[in-house]
Amino acid sequence: MTPAWAPAVARWTVALAGALGFSVAGPTACGSGDGGGPVDPAADIVALPGAMQGIDFDDIVYSDRLRSMLVPARRSGLYLIDARGDAERIGHVRSADSADEGGGRLFVLDRDNGVIDVLDPERGSVVASADLANPADYVRYVRPTGELWVTEPAASPAGIEILSVPDGSGQVPRHVGFVPVPDGPEGLVVSPATGTAYTHAGTDVVVVDLRSRSVAARWPTGCSGTHGFPRVDDQARFLLASCSENGEVVLMDLDSGRRLGDYAVGGGAALPGFSSRSGHFYARGDPGTRLTTLAASSHGLHRVEEVDVPEIGHCLTADTLGHYWTCDARGSRVLRFDDP
Repeated sequence: MTPAWAPAVARWTVALAGALGFSVAGPTACGSGDGGGPVDPAADIVALPGAMQGIDFDDIVYSDRLRSMLVPARRSGLYLIDARGDAERIGHVRSADSADEGGGRLFVLDRDNGVIDVLDPERGSVVASADLANPADYVRYVRPTGELWVTEPAASPAGIEILSVPDGSGQVPRHVGFVPVPDGPEGLVVSPATGTAYTHAGTDVVVVDLRSRSVAARWPTGCSGTHGFPRVDDQARFLLASCSENGEVVLMDLDSGRRLGDYAVGGGAALPGFSSRSGHFYARGDPGTRLTTLAASSHGLHRVEEVDVPEIGHCLTADTLGHYWTCDARGSRVLRFDDP
């Protein structure tokens, strides 16, 4: 167990090193690294300065407006990784378990305390906090409606809590609605192009209309259970669902929900990703040591490339700059790969 004073000492050390002109973080291409086990030589390794050892990563999301990756690092706080691969801790939240950006603000979910902290990304300060009605899992900003949607699988009934986001940096988001999602929700992705949100529930993908705040469809995946964030290709009209075992992902038609094919990377629960720039999907199992780039067509999925990753690393996403990202829990770091 990390001593309670260790993170503070580590942050003080990082600050002092910065003041003296020493470099303490940044991407480094190498074949292995401290703490996390073997890493593919193609990876850029991004350290999180001042972070605790051993981070149970979960959520990770890219902000196109900030041109930065948002990395909730649990009790180590929220990190932003910019286009150069430089990581910086921002704000002073008690815990960062899920995060998103919208309307010029950052929204950080603290699961233990049941709150959403609102941060000013320029000043790095918490400007407001909103209490949640139920234990929460993930937060996403819904741009078409200017709302926060928060998944609450432990609520009774389970579903998605909706909060309005008033104008003004110091305004507190407030509860305005709730969407029941039986057997879910697990993960959440918003598609402004289709006006819908997608989540996993039980063995299905659930489609939620953004305007009516109601379930529009429920599509069976064929998985024995689902896990992680569905990923959506609005242009090619595909959705990638992910299963709870064997690193299996399922390609579905975005208009009909018809199953088009599947691919099993191996390992534990599947984590999917998608790049709007290349049109590639990604998949890894957690635990699992392989991360696969996949091309999709109406005939299914085929492998483009595969890289080695540390066995435990519960996150996967892509940016719009030609990279995809995953985590190394034991090494408390993030890995960046160039899209093939």
